Amino acid sequence: MNLLRFLLLTLVLASQGAAAMTGIFWQPQLRDSQVSNASWQSLMQSVRKQGFDTLILQWTRYGDAFADASETAKLVERTAAARKAGLKVIIGLYADPDFFTRQQQPALALENYLNRLRVNDLEQLQHWLDAAGIAPDGWYISAEIDDHNWRNEARRQPLLKWLNDTRLGLNKMSDKPVYISSFFAGNMEPDAYARFMQQLHSTGLHIWIQDGSGVGTLSAAQSQLYLNASANCNDGAAEGVVYGLFKSQPGETFRAEPKSSAEINALLATPSACGKSRVYFSLRYLPIAHNILAR
Repeated sequence: MNLLRFLLLTLVLASQGAAAMTGIFWQPQLRDSQVSNASWQSLMQSVRKQGFDTLILQWTRYGDAFADASETAKLVERTAAARKAGLKVIIGLYADPDFFTRQQQPALALENYLNRLRVNDLEQLQHWLDAAGIAPDGWYISAEIDDHNWRNEARRQPLLKWLNDTRLGLNKMSDKPVYISSFFAGNMEPDAYARFMQQLHSTGLHIWIQDGSGVGTLSAAQSQLYLNASANCNDGAAEGVVYGLFKSQPGETFRAEPKSSAEINALLATPSACGKSRVYFSLRYLPIAHNILAR
């Protein structure tokens, strides 16, 4: 292969990937509709000035929430304001509140359930395109992949088929990058988890790994072993890391509150490793949103 052909091939392959980003998740809540348009636009401008280039909606449908046309219209309006502020937008699709319970079903029931999730995501993509009129900069599968339920290789096969089929279906309707995130809690060894992430990546999805700092299941040193294995610069499948801007309080019911301003500033200043994306969770915990978005 001559040099010109090699350079052209390199450019083509690069164009097929997703560019590194500095993104912030927004987890839409129905109560967010109470925020005035002026306040939201100001918040989006502040987000852009703080160095973010992408807003990621964790979902645009959560069970029955946001099923109403007026609720969808409000989300479309919010994303238009983000674009006006200079942000790219990645749209999360359907989220099932019972996902972590339903994924524990026996094999046949699990396969049927995952097929229904795929249909829900495809329908939500079309619903969003009809409502918004334009495609976003990417799509996000809202189901988060853990390191407990999918430890068994045989059990993992319907998961991989579901994700591959969903990605193909989404790309057929809208040829944009498709993202998903995963988290670890010490249920697999770091190297085994890294191989699992490689399998997820083989479906054509763009993988983000959650850093786990918000929930505090593992120590910082333990978590770093997983990040080193799955998000390293050589063969790590993850294209970015999701940094938690919150900390959880002990108790039977999960409660979260923002980390200190110093901790958040330190996370925001974390350099990108070899061009990988930096993504943060979530908008609600940023100091600039404290007087705008209720927690």
